Amino acid sequence: MANPDLDFGADAASAVSDVLGRVAAVACASLDLAAHVASRVERIVDDVVADSRAVAEQSEALYRLAAERAAALGIVVRATPRFARVTGEVLRIAAAYRVHATRAELLSPERAARERERLDRRSAERAYALCVELRGGVLKVGQFASSRLDLLPEPWVAALSRLQDRVPPVPADAIEARIEVELGAPVADAFATFEPEPIAAASLAQVHGATLRDGARVAVKVLVPGIEEKVEADLAALTVLASVLRDAFPQVDLPTIAAELARSVRAELDYVREAESGRAVARSFAGDARVVVPAPHATLCTRRVLTMERAFGTPIVAFLEACEARGEEGARARDAVLATLIDVTCAQVLRDGLFQADPHPGNFLVTEDERLVLLDFGAATTLEPAVRSAYADLARAVVLGDAGRAAERLHDLGFRTRDGRPEPLVEVAELVLDLFREGAAGRLADADPAESARAFLAALEANPVVRVPSHFVLLGRVFATLGGLLLRYRPRLDLFSLLLPHLSH
Repeated sequence: MANPDLDFGADAASAVSDVLGRVAAVACASLDLAAHVASRVERIVDDVVADSRAVAEQSEALYRLAAERAAALGIVVRATPRFARVTGEVLRIAAAYRVHATRAELLSPERAARERERLDRRSAERAYALCVELRGGVLKVGQFASSRLDLLPEPWVAALSRLQDRVPPVPADAIEARIEVELGAPVADAFATFEPEPIAAASLAQVHGATLRDGARVAVKVLVPGIEEKVEADLAALTVLASVLRDAFPQVDLPTIAAELARSVRAELDYVREAESGRAVARSFAGDARVVVPAPHATLCTRRVLTMERAFGTPIVAFLEACEARGEEGARARDAVLATLIDVTCAQVLRDGLFQADPHPGNFLVTEDERLVLLDFGAATTLEPAVRSAYADLARAVVLGDAGRAAERLHDLGFRTRDGRPEPLVEVAELVLDLFREGAAGRLADADPAESARAFLAALEANPVVRVPSHFVLLGRVFATLGGLLLRYRPRLDLFSLLLPHLSH
């Protein structure tokens, strides 16, 4: 006899059967999905293995080419771990991009773009980690690259921009030992007081506060011990890499950029030269109440130690950020300081021919009475009168819309494109100087930095610049950084009026 508790009846049995059928269907679908996922995972693993093998093969080929180029360039590499670390990491990154370029031809544009973006982010983080680990010339090059929107994709700029922050300091006892060797006296004899905690730590040097016997407060800039040898290894690697990778970046004249960067970084190792440059800049702005240039103390300066007046103020970026919270008063202060910065930069380039070529925002302070302090002239660069006259004439032609004259000046200055046509160069110059045209005062507030960068890159990709003059490498860095500040803080300025007085020199 059937158990009444288990007698569901026909309807209940049908419902149960339906539920079981659905469960079975779901189970089958799940098995199919699992099999599909497993297949996909297997293919993904296969792709990763294949890509890894391809990257390794490309890396090996690039290593062989690097060795050949090093020999051809006369660079003697003693297999230093540092040189190997720099070239190895960069060539692995380059190999990954070469593999991606090959794979991209087989993928849809959307998927190729997604994979390229992931590769950019991953590679940029590897480069950032390398710069932080090794410091020295590697970090200096990374800082330079971070300010060049025209050279690198956005993920690279975002990652390398973090290199502008403070780097870990060198122990104070190592710094004091170098000071004693350089000055020929114990630190306690040279200074009344010396602060072991640094004011700033950078890629090549460290700055400490101190006081003199007369009570004057000074800043003591000291070259990091052992940095010279590291820089030479880094610059040797940079020279080889620029030669090996020039085909991968046809829109950029890598050998010229590398050579000028090497010259600039080596110059930053000589503090006697930096002191002379600082004094020259101070003379240029001696009568300008808006500008402060700390004076060096000649008796406490050597090639590796630079002692100068200590300037007090707020880093310019922190000052500009604070202005945004001060309403109309803050806007006026922002505009005044940025107007001074633009005017001073134009005066250095077009009037004096001696400009501060490391426009790191940390090298500008704003005093309590809102004067602009100029720091760090290690990378100061000189332009001959004929060159700065040509740049002034180029600026005049662009702001007045004379494309023919602009093309002539670009050619005279030494710029060359792949097919020889100057029009793309004129287009690039117009993009850079567009905000300086007469009547463009209101255009800055509406400018789109991302769109400007895209237009800039498009102009370069359409007809790559295969040669740039060496004097433009650092000059371009100055105006790229200045343009970044203008687009970030959007001051209410008539840039044409600021530029015009400097075009008559």
